Amino acid sequence: MTNRANVLGIAASLRNARWASGTKDLIASIKRCRSQEELYSLVSHQSDLHLENFVAAGRREGKPFAEIYANLRKNKGDKGLSNSEVALASALWSAYREGVDIDHVSLSEHFLSSGETRHLDELCARLLAADAVIVSGPVYFGDRGSLTQSLVEMIREDSVLRRRMAGKIYAGIAVGAKRNGGQETTLIYQMLDFANSGFWVVGNDTEETAQYGGTGCAGDVGTMHKDSYGLKTSMGTGRRVAKLVRELGKVQIVGSPKVLFLVLQDRGGEARARLECLTNGFHNDIEVTIVDISDQRIMPCIACDICPTRIDVDEVYRCVISSTNDSMPKLHRRLLSHDAIIPVVLSSRRTQGFGANYQKFMERTRYLRRGDYAFSDQLVAPLVFEEIGAGQNYALRIMTSMIRHHTVIAKPMIGFVHDGDVLNAQDLTQDLSQFVKSARRLAAARVAAGTRQQSRPYNPVGYVLSADKEAEDAKRGNRMRMLEARQQRSIREAAERLAS
Repeated sequence: MTNRANVLGIAASLRNARWASGTKDLIASIKRCRSQEELYSLVSHQSDLHLENFVAAGRREGKPFAEIYANLRKNKGDKGLSNSEVALASALWSAYREGVDIDHVSLSEHFLSSGETRHLDELCARLLAADAVIVSGPVYFGDRGSLTQSLVEMIREDSVLRRRMAGKIYAGIAVGAKRNGGQETTLIYQMLDFANSGFWVVGNDTEETAQYGGTGCAGDVGTMHKDSYGLKTSMGTGRRVAKLVRELGKVQIVGSPKVLFLVLQDRGGEARARLECLTNGFHNDIEVTIVDISDQRIMPCIACDICPTRIDVDEVYRCVISSTNDSMPKLHRRLLSHDAIIPVVLSSRRTQGFGANYQKFMERTRYLRRGDYAFSDQLVAPLVFEEIGAGQNYALRIMTSMIRHHTVIAKPMIGFVHDGDVLNAQDLTQDLSQFVKSARRLAAARVAAGTRQQSRPYNPVGYVLSADKEAEDAKRGNRMRMLEARQQRSIREAAERLAS
């Protein structure tokens, strides 16, 4: 038995080629790949075998797909890889190379196309044995397939399983027929579902600009291995999961996690007052910092061709906007050096009397993301006081924006407001209590990891001038000085906060 963290790859396509003993053979093959070139050779060969499976099942004779599919299910599940399995294998290879153990399960083995289920106890055992899961499946009209939906429902409806899965890490991979075929919307919906089920959600890593996860493009059987960009995003997803799960549980922090509450939208102090009431019972558990931005003057982002203006240490404000009428320069230092961030928003159908800086603030955090991810590995969860019928989707918007800062997303906290009362105040208290526990656990991992110099450079894909500026800054050693400053700060913080 291994003591290493375990990442479970979940194949969520009805076209999966591997099941039963075939999954063990796949894991062994992945582990034998010593280089990216060997991985590419493996997935290319297995893609060809999967195409041959289709041909042998009746494609050559032009048989109806229902008959082809029935013939495919007669296979032993020991050869070939479907498109979403190719992407998943790439993610698992990257995770394994980062020092964690890996496993693989096919949902089609447990949720049959007939609607029947089998061996769900075995599936539950595999889930419980994992420290993290990576779910890879096809896109259906900009959403996940029915197998992923069945998995979500199983976790949601089993209270014991759901409780025991809370705090495990989730990441997703979606494969569509076109480059803009709904992969990101699929990943966003899955992110929301798994976060609401108690998972910590991450995207891919900074090498592929920290998006929502793996996004593969494969329009026909056996073609995913040709999408090098999709394979890179999938490998980035595996690395992201592995690096995080590898650090968890090794150390503990002394004292309380530092939580930044950012009040971004309010009306007459309503959200601020509810927030203070909510946090009153937690001052012994967290260091509360409330920064009310709702009444500040925030200018909109002007979308510079070079952002940030220069590479420098985190404490230096580096946005080109420096107007005395703009509050961001004065707010800058207050946004740094926290363990967790909770953006707070009042959502209402009535906008009269509102202080609404949500959108402008999110835009203006662009320089923090491009400054090599200043919020990296901080736990984030939205706190939305939502009047019934507001319909503004702030929780989802916060999650999709903040995950791109290379953060870890936790369950959104939504207080439903009617006639001035929060109808589910007790639920909010429970959710914040769970968030505090998660923040403590992640804070220790974040601080410990920060003591080792880690390069998370922002990759300015699509921005030629920014890329040229990045190269020039690299030559001058600016980035190295910034990374060294971060590391030294983490070393000092570790000496003060980590339990010996």
